[in-house]
Amino acid sequence: MGMRAALSASLTGLNRRDSGSRRCTLHDSAIARVTDVSAAAREPPSGHSDQFQIALPYHGLFGFRVGSREDVFDSQRMLFVTAGRDYADSHPVDGLGHAALVVTPTPALLEELCGSAAPRDHPAFRCVGLPASAGIRLRTQELRRLELDGPDPLRDEEAIVSVLGRALVAGFRDPARPIPRVIDRAKQALHAFGFQRMSLERIAGEVGVSPAYLTQAFTRAEGQPLYRYQLGLRLNQALVELPHSNDITGLALDLGFSSHAHFSTAFKASFGQSPSQYRASARRRPQVRAA
Repeated sequence: MGMRAALSASLTGLNRRDSGSRRCTLHDSAIARVTDVSAAAREPPSGHSDQFQIALPYHGLFGFRVGSREDVFDSQRMLFVTAGRDYADSHPVDGLGHAALVVTPTPALLEELCGSAAPRDHPAFRCVGLPASAGIRLRTQELRRLELDGPDPLRDEEAIVSVLGRALVAGFRDPARPIPRVIDRAKQALHAFGFQRMSLERIAGEVGVSPAYLTQAFTRAEGQPLYRYQLGLRLNQALVELPHSNDITGLALDLGFSSHAHFSTAFKASFGQSPSQYRASARRRPQVRAA
């Protein structure tokens, strides 16, 4: 079965919502603007960025092209956009768009957080894409709820500065390294097949390389094996879905976990709390669904 066929045959549909493009400003102050952006599969955005921005994807998969360079992003990678450049997005998996929080810090805040390096020379912006830790993915969902929690400038601005600081520090830990196209194709396969359990041989067959080569290349490029990467995608989707789910066991099975216990163990190991604890905390205020 090819990736196109697998898309329509996906078992869960949880990461297939594509209700249209939208843009919603969640916070706008003297230090930063936070925008929740959703792009439908048929409407990948393009344009010119006149400001430095950090995009925190939480749904779907997209390509980001500047000049001749194109990188692939999903919830496991942060995007650092340098000011003054034209860009074009793409959606390489049929029917699957993407959604992300876009944080636009003021020049004064960004310069302070970058320290001695000018923003365009900071390792994060030179890398363009960096891994998103579990802590950053958890805080991305917290930022999505800013406007629904009621106005609290101190709380909101501290949360934004904290996320930006964590993101920029990651640039010093993860020096830029070229990512082979085979890695991007493997990520596309993971998204096209949704949360199905897949064998290494099957993914390698979709990508067109041997299982041994894919394992070694993916681990070198991403710092983790394919299984851990897919696990991160599943757990990120759990962050999005749990506030709306009344059946944690059913959600766990839909996301490809073997049992409630398997899901709970993995979730707590990543985010420091059980799924039920996270759901209870998130339900204390209204929720926003992924686009």
